[in-house]
Amino acid sequence: MVFMPRILPHPALRSYVQHYLLLHIQLKGVPDHQRIKPIPPDADQSLYFYPRSATKNIVNSTGATRQSGSSIFVGQQTSRINLLFGEDHLVIQVCFRAGFLYQFLGKIPISTFQDKEINAEELSDSGLKELNEQLQEETDYRLMIGRIEAYLLKKIAIIATEIQPIDRAIVALRSARNPFSLDWFADQACLSHRQFERKFQERMGMSPKFYARIARFDSAFKLKTQNPQFNWLEVAYSCGYFDFSHLMRDFRQFAEVTPSLLIAQNIVSPDQQSIVD
Repeated sequence: MVFMPRILPHPALRSYVQHYLLLHIQLKGVPDHQRIKPIPPDADQSLYFYPRSATKNIVNSTGATRQSGSSIFVGQQTSRINLLFGEDHLVIQVCFRAGFLYQFLGKIPISTFQDKEINAEELSDSGLKELNEQLQEETDYRLMIGRIEAYLLKKIAIIATEIQPIDRAIVALRSARNPFSLDWFADQACLSHRQFERKFQERMGMSPKFYARIARFDSAFKLKTQNPQFNWLEVAYSCGYFDFSHLMRDFRQFAEVTPSLLIAQNIVSPDQQSIVD
């Protein structure tokens, strides 16, 4: 398995892209139930590329299945899905800065595709179809990232993005750990409380308070997976929860299982078996 979790973007892209992630794992002959990874909501908006085998998204609560295209935009999840890896699973994630997807897609309100994936070729220019074809032929991982970056640099130059105070406020809220005042974030965005709520909803597909809950849950899950020696009370306090019961509430809503069960399900995911950088 090849796993590159945090590839830094070109300096000209760092105001828009947090990082890239690349995972390639061969699973030929592995049964479906052993190729599933739990994906609870996280605080990121992303563009995913699948240049090899098709990938399926399974809604955890209903079992409904959706097949991903060669590339997909993912807005803001509010519920868990289970990802069924293909037999030749290669994924490249472009993890955008919080709120940037709204500008990248020509100011389409993110709420229009909340909790579902959108075929990226349907929302972008012909260059993305060409990029998908190039990635399918490429075998060098670094060249794959280079082709994606060339596309992003060209695209961002065309859309003439402008980082506004609301965008900086969204990034600050995404990383907030302690109790906060929405009035303070609205003031940082140079907006009234009502204007801040409306513009936040456009960019993130949900209210600031609900997004803050998802961001805190996401931090807790990732902190525990990266530091298994921490107990859950340590995780709760480190991520700004008042107590363990509040953390438990968020896990039951967003992951649809208890914290310990989510970690156990994640441990047996195919990408957790071995890592080669």
